[in-house]
Amino acid sequence: MYKPFEIIDLYIYKHVQPSGKLFPESTNLDFWDSLYSDNSAVIDREFARRFSHFKYMDFMEGETIEESIFDFQRDVLSVLTLNQKRYAEMYRVFLVSDTDDPITYNYDMTETTGAQKVTNTYGETSATKGQETFDKGQETFDKGSQTNNEGTVTNTHNVAPYDSNNLVAESNDVKSSQDFTDGARKDTYGARRDTYGERTDTTEEHTDTVDTDEWTLTRKGNIGVQTAGDILRIHTEFWTEHYKFMSLIFEDICKALLLVGDC
Repeated sequence: MYKPFEIIDLYIYKHVQPSGKLFPESTNLDFWDSLYSDNSAVIDREFARRFSHFKYMDFMEGETIEESIFDFQRDVLSVLTLNQKRYAEMYRVFLVSDTDDPITYNYDMTETTGAQKVTNTYGETSATKGQETFDKGQETFDKGSQTNNEGTVTNTHNVAPYDSNNLVAESNDVKSSQDFTDGARKDTYGARRDTYGERTDTTEEHTDTVDTDEWTLTRKGNIGVQTAGDILRIHTEFWTEHYKFMSLIFEDICKALLLVGDC
């Protein structure tokens, strides 16, 4: 007939198991693997101390204590997986640093303004370019005949009579048509060679400075009317009366897998 094993039996026997662990490892649950792998001996011992007289009722009814340990680890993994969101959120609180959890104030603001200079220093650089020669062949440009029309100019001078009130222009220019014709021509430029001697271009050492304006505003915490004493009281009550992480996991495992009384 199957006999359920007490937790203390499983705990004592687990020391001769290859893994040496009472609970499962490598579960791919961040809240569990990192914490348990570093503290497995402490966690195993505390669980066995709290529930030493409770019995593990394996629904698969393993015949040996080795089988019961194996089934117990698989059942614990089921509890961890089904409650992973709740445990993960508790673990997030567990990881909050003292810097992010002040206990005497609830508002923190940092403001930075002003100019900021960025300076870049460049050393001297030189680039040497050898002699260059460019050859250009003979060029010929043909231009057809061109005719320019320009009219002749006739100047007429007028004098108004002394006894006349009519205004007479002093002179008139009359321009008649004229034609100027340039014959076709051919302009020829002989072949030439342009040579540029070797040269070195040098950029001297220099420093460039760029001014930029900077403005940073950071706010943290809650804006409220709590005193430092109020914050201390709430902080203490939370961590001593309300927060649970490993204790919550222990109690859930007890309620789901163990027998004898109420956890």
